[in-house]
Amino acid sequence: MVSLLTNTQQYYADICDEIRLFFTVRKIPVVQEISRQGFCVTHYFTKQYTYCHTAALYYNGEKQQEICYDSGEVLQNNLLADKRAIKHGAKIAVYRCLANYFLQHKPWGSLTGVRPTKMLRDLSEVYGKKEALRRMREEYDVSEKKLQLAQRICDTQSEILKTICLEKDIDLYMGIPFCTSRCAYCSFYAATTTKDGQKEKHYVDALLKELEMLAPVISRYHVRSIYIGGGTPSALSEEELQRVLQAVTPYAKDAEFTVEAGRPDTITRQKLSIIKQAGVERISINPQTTCPQTLPIIGRKHSVEAFFEAARLAKEFNFKAINMDLIAGLPGEGTKQLVQSVMDCILLEPQNITVHSLAIKKGSKFGMENRQQFASPKETEEMLDRARELLEQYGYQPYYMYRQKYMAGNMENTGYTKEGSACIYNVDIMEEAVSILALGSGAACKRVLPGEKKIERFIGLKDIPSYIERVQEMAEKKIALFGEG
Repeated sequence: MVSLLTNTQQYYADICDEIRLFFTVRKIPVVQEISRQGFCVTHYFTKQYTYCHTAALYYNGEKQQEICYDSGEVLQNNLLADKRAIKHGAKIAVYRCLANYFLQHKPWGSLTGVRPTKMLRDLSEVYGKKEALRRMREEYDVSEKKLQLAQRICDTQSEILKTICLEKDIDLYMGIPFCTSRCAYCSFYAATTTKDGQKEKHYVDALLKELEMLAPVISRYHVRSIYIGGGTPSALSEEELQRVLQAVTPYAKDAEFTVEAGRPDTITRQKLSIIKQAGVERISINPQTTCPQTLPIIGRKHSVEAFFEAARLAKEFNFKAINMDLIAGLPGEGTKQLVQSVMDCILLEPQNITVHSLAIKKGSKFGMENRQQFASPKETEEMLDRARELLEQYGYQPYYMYRQKYMAGNMENTGYTKEGSACIYNVDIMEEAVSILALGSGAACKRVLPGEKKIERFIGLKDIPSYIERVQEMAEKKIALFGEG
């Protein structure tokens, strides 16, 4: 058992994230004295008002490795900035202690956060691009390959981010938490569709009530993009899907408009017609893999041919952009299988292809049952590199990226786009660049405050019956979040 002794308990979760980069552990208890197997992490301040961290690894009661990290930076007497700097110092010390002990450096170094491109952009604004890259390379130990990827994405996003007016712009998200069946790897909250459709109908009733209550808030802003996600929005019946689209269409006007069609087995000509007639520009059709042996293992009920049929059908409607999601590291799959899936998608000529790294919650049934079939970190990195090379060869460029906990090889999810087809909403949400008013169960609202580098958040109830029962309360809290205007 791995334990932790520290005088920086306020950074316990962050220190544990670093430990889990090297140890397959879920719970890491805090102890009051040095354990036979564990870590001692301490921090202190120098007379020059800089901070230092010491991280030591013990095994069988003996110190195996120790690292001292001195920031060399004078604290700014700014509570938020200083707290962030001290936290990063603790993470760096623990990472380097373990990397040196195992002689194993991670591609993203000590970074465990969701948004490395946002971090690079923020550092560039303060120190300039060259110094920002140096800091991420030398202080956070990010590999040159990942730095180049992050910088390319920042460059691609720059024109999109320039168009934002924080005081006026808003993104509108509507969540549809229903799927026809549950993917074995999925950690998102979603319910299975019902035979009589009554649960979905009651949910849509509540969703449209919330939209009506929030209309005065929306009217104060310019809606920059609308994104209907899930779950699988196309899992709704034609009637309920049309109700949702008709209700939100008045807010579209000059906004980017996206619907996740998602599962191939939910896509019909009639549903695509309803989506197109509502003015939707962008849809997703997500195979996850085109390896037929993998689909039943991951709980996908459709066939590979059903995906090809759905993709061909969608092309008839001439949407501005179609996105296709793939996952690297599915059980039993290696570079050969991922390359085949990427090529199958490329030949269908979608405007966007997103390559995800498999993220599995530790201790999950799916993870336990397939633990011998997952790719190693090195194999996962090779898979992503090969996918990137292939996509770039066919004219796709990376335009957004994010990371999740428990991700294969501690890698990343990357969205690729043909020139001029980047999804504004994906950039906005991943870079936390604009306020998002999110409706539905579990929907996460963010209000980005101009000039303050501060984000206020509100996450609604995930449980669908609770959301339906308390939808008025949810709407009122979102009205309060966005103020009186």
